[in-house]
Amino acid sequence: MIVVTGGAGFIGSAFLWKLNEEGLHDILVADEFGTGNKWRNLAKRRIGYALHKDQLLDWLSTKSRPAAIDAIIHMGACSATTEKDVDYLIKNNFNYSAELFQFAAREKIPFIYASSAATYGMGEHGYSDDPQLIHRLRPINPYGYSKHVFDQWVMNQREKPPFWAGLKFFNVYGPQEYHKGGQASVVFHAFPQVRDRGNLKLFKSYKDGIAHGEQRRDFVWIKDVVDVILHFMRAPKNAKSGIYNVGSGEARSFADLGRAVFSSMGKREAKFDWVEMPDDLKNQYQYFTEANLSQLREQGGYTKSFTPLEDGVKEYVTRYLTSQDPFL
Repeated sequence: MIVVTGGAGFIGSAFLWKLNEEGLHDILVADEFGTGNKWRNLAKRRIGYALHKDQLLDWLSTKSRPAAIDAIIHMGACSATTEKDVDYLIKNNFNYSAELFQFAAREKIPFIYASSAATYGMGEHGYSDDPQLIHRLRPINPYGYSKHVFDQWVMNQREKPPFWAGLKFFNVYGPQEYHKGGQASVVFHAFPQVRDRGNLKLFKSYKDGIAHGEQRRDFVWIKDVVDVILHFMRAPKNAKSGIYNVGSGEARSFADLGRAVFSSMGKREAKFDWVEMPDDLKNQYQYFTEANLSQLREQGGYTKSFTPLEDGVKEYVTRYLTSQDPFL
């Protein structure tokens, strides 16, 4: 059995799709399903068992669970970068994760978990996942802090699972993010604007030398992300345990992304409206992110190429966002 926390969420449910594509169905999904539409991410999936995330730790300790758990894929977390309740973030993103990690270590189960590029803060120390540099990172929001604290805790543990990997996801976009509201990708929010109004709102730049729309981020296609998770779940012999960046490795501008959306919708000209940024974002806005993939390639043994922005956006728009059934 494979345990997937956050299995009804964006990355978690996309990974379930990947597992099903690989012919794997003996899966336990743990999540906080709530009363919204997150359950729809699971509607096409074949799984073995589902339970509330708060029941998982007790379930793992019972004799009724299967004797063999092949891997724990821990994608569950509060991922809202705007969350202000630090106590909640520490309880949910650190304490819960630590108990799962310790269980995996005791039971000798491979453990893959979601870290975040939010740990890099403003990027003043670059975007290298070299473990010797982790102590220099300074997150700029409570969410990034909660992930950073857990990364450091993991690295300091004497008892670890036989294989483990923390994955620092950059700006992931693609199907299965529909329940995320304001935390969904720019592609998701751009599509209805272009469809309904014929233009796209993007934040103005407030930094000298950077034009409006030229703020750059590392946008990474969801199907590439789940390929990386599967690679580490299988713990290949050429992969070392550690914390790894998961991005495309290429920073692209928001204007580039917008043009890709317009083009995918058959529109020759991209039209932008430059809007003021909310005051609470101005002091923590990242003007540049780009995953350094050296560790992923050299220590992680991952050799596949990443999908170019234009290709990923085109598939997202034409195959999912314009479909009556937009789910994987």
